[in-house]
Amino acid sequence: MAPAIMLGGALAPAATAQTLEPSLEPEGSSAPLASEDSALPDAGTTDASVEKVAVAAAPAAETTRVADVTKAAPEVAGSSTVADGEVVLDTTDTAGRVAGEVAAPKGFQTVGVSWPVAIDSTVPELQVRAQAEDGTWGPWTHLEKSSDVPDGEQTEFLSAPVHVGEAVTVQVATVDKAASVPEGIELTLVTSEQVRTVAAATSGEVAASAATNGPTIITRAQWGAAPPRAIPECPPEGGTGTAGTTWGAADRLEGAVVHHTVNPNDYATVAEAMQLIRNDQAYHQNGNGWCDIGYNFLVDKWGNIYEGAQGSITAPIIGAHAGGFNTRTVGVSMVGTYTNVAPSAAQKDSVAEIAGFRLAQYGVDPDTSATFTSAGRTAGGRYDAGQQVVLPRVFGHRDTHQTECPGNLAYPALSSIQDSAAAYARQYSEVAEKYRNAVQAIYQDMLGRPATSAEIRNWGYRVSASGTGVLADTMEKSNQYRSARVVSAFQATLGYTPTSTQVSGYVSLIKQGSLAVDEVEPYLMWKSSAYYRNAGGTKAGYVNALYRDILNQRPTTHQRNVWVSRLSTLGKQGVVQAIWDSRAALRLRVTETYQHYVNITPTAAQRDAWVTRLSGSQTEAALRRSLITSKTYLAYADSRY
Repeated sequence: MAPAIMLGGALAPAATAQTLEPSLEPEGSSAPLASEDSALPDAGTTDASVEKVAVAAAPAAETTRVADVTKAAPEVAGSSTVADGEVVLDTTDTAGRVAGEVAAPKGFQTVGVSWPVAIDSTVPELQVRAQAEDGTWGPWTHLEKSSDVPDGEQTEFLSAPVHVGEAVTVQVATVDKAASVPEGIELTLVTSEQVRTVAAATSGEVAASAATNGPTIITRAQWGAAPPRAIPECPPEGGTGTAGTTWGAADRLEGAVVHHTVNPNDYATVAEAMQLIRNDQAYHQNGNGWCDIGYNFLVDKWGNIYEGAQGSITAPIIGAHAGGFNTRTVGVSMVGTYTNVAPSAAQKDSVAEIAGFRLAQYGVDPDTSATFTSAGRTAGGRYDAGQQVVLPRVFGHRDTHQTECPGNLAYPALSSIQDSAAAYARQYSEVAEKYRNAVQAIYQDMLGRPATSAEIRNWGYRVSASGTGVLADTMEKSNQYRSARVVSAFQATLGYTPTSTQVSGYVSLIKQGSLAVDEVEPYLMWKSSAYYRNAGGTKAGYVNALYRDILNQRPTTHQRNVWVSRLSTLGKQGVVQAIWDSRAALRLRVTETYQHYVNITPTAAQRDAWVTRLSGSQTEAALRRSLITSKTYLAYADSRY
């Protein structure tokens, strides 16, 4: 057997225990679900712009007096614009409220404010209303201080973003009498284009284009999400390393937090819902300075589920939805405001489904309670760091923070949502059970060891939703698989198990891209003096060993003489690579890979097709993935376990 695939037999249990790391998480961000999980084609990134202007109070001598700033329509023809970088509160009324307006000729749809923590005690409560292009003014909306924040110390407070529709002017006013308006308050205006696809122009539920084992999820690419910001506060999944994609990933999920976005409920199309979400993401990223949108998932009033923070479909991504309780919880937010309007049955059902689906992936029964520990008191938080609180697995934002979220008419529905989430979790558990044999087979075939019960449970859910390819891809990138392949290569090529230091060194080369996992064997053949020495220390013996280990045959006298002479011109590396890349060697490795993964010998057509692909741009990882994702592999796995 060619050393490239001798994992099952060559990897002894003792070597596994000594050299493999316990985690099988991939490096970098998790791959999203395939686009067929939704009827929406990829929209790419929908452009969104964010304007910030300072909020300032005018001197008393320059203040216009009116009876009621909330009812008086301001004269906006000569008002300042966002280009001036400031909105001046230069109108006051008999109740002591102050107001001002600023024009945004290019338009906007979302408004919010932010201010430094240091001035929080002197910042008055603010409200806004917006003017449409036809000159009509919308209703006043209170800018509520948001408790949707990342874990950790805050340097800035902010309001929840408010969607005001297509507008060209915004008026800001204090809610009550304002003794002063300190410097440091900023008004944020967000605008974006709507996603323009056939499905996005519909009103109502977006149907799946193909049946899936998990819920239909509109992915980030499909609703036009911007990529996560690469800033130091946003490490890659796993929480370490250089600036990357998200706030990181926890080790597991333990609960779900239900929210509402505090947007209007009158959006009429899926495209409008997407625009609300895209604007909220821009507000979170460019207004708040966050890595990504703070929610893991969002659900519109028709029950469509949208992927939020990148990676949330497959990993326990830490969001910014409930400061102090973001870690190990999945944040699900209903698009709209549910204080005076009840969420629809479809919306509640989808909240339950995505919560049940994600919690089931970590063996969590949503129909139970658990003890949650606060990571720290953030804006509006009820609990200091280290304080514990017993809550249902599916709870509302107001359970941990001083907020109305998820709304007075949504909060009473949480009990039924929890029950439905538990039913969905059981359903997905049954589906996942069907894939336990496939998970067990992949672990055995790629790592040379059985999967643990926890690994089977975790990956069974992921595979049921995304197919066996998600585990194959993750395995290829894992340190466990890379370590196992290095160990196997040493044992098959040099006849001994490498030290942990040697394994780490080779895994580092693979991570850096300096060495492919399928090139460790030939690398050892030309690089290691031990291989040459074990072959007898002669050129003829060396060629004999290469034919034995790469082609499973002895060379003829003529072949040996040819390659011995070429050692003088090509060197050991050139000779090894030429034999390793030969069609004869590729045919052998393709055949053995088929036998290893699906227990069949490929037809001549199958073998030759893969030899052609491997001679071109495709890799042996593509061959492994092709076999693992086949129906033949699933059938073989079921026959084995």
